[in-house]
Amino acid sequence: MPRLLNQFDLKPSVELEVFEQAWNSFVDVLINSGLAEKGAPLCQRISNSGYDTDEERQHTLMAVIEFRDQAQANLAWAAIEDRVEPLGRSHRKVISLVHDPVFTFWAEL
Repeated sequence: MPRLLNQFDLKPSVELEVFEQAWNSFVDVLINSGLAEKGAPLCQRISNSGYDTDEERQHTLMAVIEFRDQAQANLAWAAIEDRVEPLGRSHRKVISLVHDPVFTFWAEL
């Protein structure tokens, strides 16, 4: 099952509640369009833990989106790149609220 880790910070003027609404809407559109299986809740980084050894990135928020398979992930990416609505609008809203996003994509062996 492919997964996409989204790491980011909010822009200084963005309230967490506003972002959560936009994020949840984006994930709902992905799932309801058949372009993702599920999205994990937003998570806040606990950087002062011994578990956190990533000194390169200092992002404070993250979330994971899960795809059924690579084909579904590819369809989602194509829909975002082609700005297929309503996904395109929802994605642009999320991106407009974040600063310095980093995305890591992986799949189980």
